[in-house]
Parts: sequence; structure tokens; C-alpha cells
Amino acid sequence: MKAIIFSDSHGNFNSMAKAIQKEPNIDIIIHAGDINRDISDLEIAYPHLIVAGVRGNNDFFDDSFPQDRFFTFDNVKIFLTHGHLYGVKYSPAKLIAKGRELGADLCIFGHTHVCLSETTGGLTLFNPGSASRHYGILETRGAGFSLSLKEI
Repeated sequence: MKAIIFSDSHGNFNSMAKAIQKEPNIDIIIHAGDINRDISDLEIAYPHLIVAGVRGNNDFFDDSFPQDRFFTFDNVKIFLTHGHLYGVKYSPAKLIAKGRELGADLCIFGHTHVCLSETTGGLTLFNPGSASRHYGILETRGAGFSLSLKEI
């Protein structure tokens, strides 16, 4: 299965639409916050896709999405958050602790606008950067998964 991952779109729907057009066979859109109504636009434009998102620090007027989300995508346990509540601009320590507490395989976050993909102690941290320039792809294969960062 295949997921496309965005964060920090800040109202830039067109960049996300370009990325989705480039990626065939998407099963889910994952958005790590600072959405400015972009999730609603994605749901309207792509009604056949599941959209999972969380609020970011700039989404203070929209409480229709949770701050954090923990879910399973084809056997991959994912902790999704924007990251501002975990101090990710300063250190990933709180994010790692929360991911481990939940038993996550993968922590997806945003907030920094800087791409990151690294594994520490069996927990993978992934930030697709700003959706105006980058996005991520998560592909599952049996019991494992792979991640890639791409430019729009």
C-alpha cells in the first residue's frame, strides 16, 4: 500500500495536487498539520482517498482535527503529530519518548519545514518538510515499510 505525506501546506493546495498527480496508486493522504483548511479541500478533490490529518500550531481556529493521532496503516503503527507540542525544533527527545510509549513504528511530524528521515532504536522519525516544496511517500511491503522524500 502507498501513502503520500504532507505537512505545513499553509493553504498551498496546488503544490499538494501536483504531488498527488505525480504519484499513482495512493491509498491515503497523511497531513501533519498547519493545514489552513487544506484537508477539507483534499477530501473534496479526492473523495476516493482517505485523508488523515492533525492540527498544527497555526490551526488554532480549527478544532475539527485532533492534536495527535495514532493509527495503523497496513501493519505499520503510526504516531502522527505536528510536533510543536513536543519541542521538535529543539530536540526530538519528547517525540521519541511519546512514539515509544505508544509502541509506534513510525513518527510523522512537521513544524520545522525541514525534511528528515532517520531511525533511532527501531523507531523511525519522518518529516516531509513544507508541502510547498516537498512531500513524502510511505510504501508498505509485508511486515516492513520504506519512506522516500520527494520534491514537488
